[in-house]
Amino acid sequence: MKLLNKNIDMISWTSKEGAVTPIRFRLEEDGENVTIKVNHILQTESNRFGGSQTLFFLCSSIIHDTEKIYELAYHCDNQKWLLRKI
Repeated sequence: MKLLNKNIDMISWTSKEGAVTPIRFRLEEDGENVTIKVNHILQTESNRFGGSQTLFFLCSSIIHDTEKIYELAYHCDNQKWLLRKI
């Protein structure tokens, strides 16, 4: 997987217990916005990254007619999402 660390726009779902689930995200690719639906969450991990609580999601989606596996990161302190690796 290639390390990207790109900021993304995310639509996520949060349960009443506080569990966060990514639904779909938008990123800029070649000057245009691309929306990607999160098809499967393969693994979830909670960790301290750079001193702040971070949730990591290993996911898969169909991107440009090909199934891709990628990693999303949610920084709980500032509520920002990153596309870390693809």
